[in-house]
Amino acid sequence: MKRVLFLVLFVCGICPLFAQDEAAILLDLKKSRADYENAKQKYENDTRLFNEKAISENDFNQSRNNLLSREVDYQKLILKLISQQSYVIIERAVKYQTNKGERRVKITLKSTLEGNEEYLNQFREHFDVFTPEMRSGKVYNVFVSIVDLADQTIIGSPYEYRIPAIELGQEATADFDLLKDADNLKVVLTYGGRKDEKSIYLKKDASTHVIDVNSLQFSQEADLSSQATYGLTLERFSTSDDVYRLMVAGLPQQISYEFTDGASKVSQIKYAQGVNTKNLSLRVFLPDRDDEEVQIDKPIQFYVLTFTNDQFIRLSAMDEKSLTPEALAALSCGNEMLELIPRGKGKIEVRATNLYHEISSGDSVRMDVTVRNAGTRRLDNIKVTTDNPLGWKTVITPDLIRSLDPEKEEVVTVSIFPPRDAGVGAQEVKIKTEALADNRKVDTEDKTVRIQVNAETSVAGTILLVLLLGAFIAGIVWFGIRLSKR
Repeated sequence: MKRVLFLVLFVCGICPLFAQDEAAILLDLKKSRADYENAKQKYENDTRLFNEKAISENDFNQSRNNLLSREVDYQKLILKLISQQSYVIIERAVKYQTNKGERRVKITLKSTLEGNEEYLNQFREHFDVFTPEMRSGKVYNVFVSIVDLADQTIIGSPYEYRIPAIELGQEATADFDLLKDADNLKVVLTYGGRKDEKSIYLKKDASTHVIDVNSLQFSQEADLSSQATYGLTLERFSTSDDVYRLMVAGLPQQISYEFTDGASKVSQIKYAQGVNTKNLSLRVFLPDRDDEEVQIDKPIQFYVLTFTNDQFIRLSAMDEKSLTPEALAALSCGNEMLELIPRGKGKIEVRATNLYHEISSGDSVRMDVTVRNAGTRRLDNIKVTTDNPLGWKTVITPDLIRSLDPEKEEVVTVSIFPPRDAGVGAQEVKIKTEALADNRKVDTEDKTVRIQVNAETSVAGTILLVLLLGAFIAGIVWFGIRLSKR
C-alpha cells in the first residue's frame, strides 16, 4: 500500500509539502483503497461460499454491492485528486489574418500529464478499478471560448469550441473568427467539472509577414480645392524588424497626398519591440478644377500600400493599372482600398459698375448687376432680392435664374424707386442673392448700394434767374458802349 500511495503522489506531481486539503484527500485515498481491498477479498470469499451453498443469495448480493460501492468511492477520490491539477495548458495563442482580410485567433492546448501512462502501467493488476477514460489517459470534452477583457463578452465565433478529447502529451487547437478586434483577451477552458480562465496577450502570425492596413473612413466626399483625411490603423502580422514603406497607388496626378503621424510627415515606418499597431493619417489634396480624370461626383478608387524593400522592387516593375486585388494578394503586401468622391462647390460673384448714385427727389435708380458662377458646380434657383429702406420699392428683372453653369454669368436689372416724399439725404439698399448647389445652400456676399437724394430744383425760378442774369449782362454791355462814344 505504501508503494501505491507513492505512485499516486508521482502521477499528480505532489511533493511532501502538500497543501492541507490535498493531504486530507491522500489519507482518504489510502483508507478508501484499504476498504476496497477488504471488500474485494470478502467478495471473493463469499463467491466461493455461495458456490458451495454456504451462504444465502442475499448475503452474496450484499457483498457484491459493497465491493462496487468501495470501488466507486476509490475511483472518485482518484479523479478528484487528479482534477485538482492543471493538466491542460495554453501552449500558444496566435492572431492571424486570412487572404480575405478576416482576423482569426488560433488557441493551441496541450495535456501535460505525460507521466500518467507510466504510472498506469505499474498498476496493471489494479486495472479493474480504473475507468476507460483513466486507462486511455485522455482529457475528454474540453470547451474553449475567448472573452473580451473590458466587458467580459464572448468575442469569438463559434462562441464555444468543443474539443472531444486530448491525448496525454498531445496538442489540440481551437480556431475562432474574431468578432471584435483585440490584442489581448481572456481564454476560458471548461473540462472535467472545472473552469480555468487565463488573460493572455495574442502573438502575431509571423508566417504572413505583412502590415495590415485598415481605415474606418474608407469612402469620403471632398470639395474641389479642399482636402480629405483618412485615419489609418496599421497592424503588424510579423516578428521582423524590417522598415516598411508607405505609398498610394491609383490617384490621378492632379491629386497630391501625404502621410502624417500627427505633426510630422512620414514615408516609412518601423515598429518598436512589443509594439504591433500604429495610427497614421492620410491627407489627400484635391485640385481647384475638375477635368477628365477628376470628375465631379465620380468616385476615384485607390490603394494605400505597405511593403518591405523586397516587395518594393517587385512593385516598381508593375504598372499601376495592373494593381488588382488579385495582384496585390499575390504580392503579399498590406493594402487597403479607399474611395474619394470629388464634389463641386457653388460660389456666387455679384458685380456692379457703380454702387453710388445721386438723384433728386422723385427720381429713381436703374442699374445692372452681373451674377457670375465662380464655383465648380452648377448653381440652381438663383434669386436676387433687396433689403430696402422704409417705403422704398425695387423691381428686379429677371427675378429668378433657373440655373447657371460654372464660369457663366447673367445680367440682372435692378430698378430702385424712392417714395415721392423721400427726405433729402443718403440711403442704403442691400442687394442679396440666394442659390442652391447640389441641394446645398450657397454662401453669398451682400452688396450695398448708396443713394444720395437731393432736393428738387424749381424750373420757373431757374428761368427767371437766367433772364435776370441775361438782362444784367446786356445792361453792362449797353452802358459800356455809351461810355465809349463820349
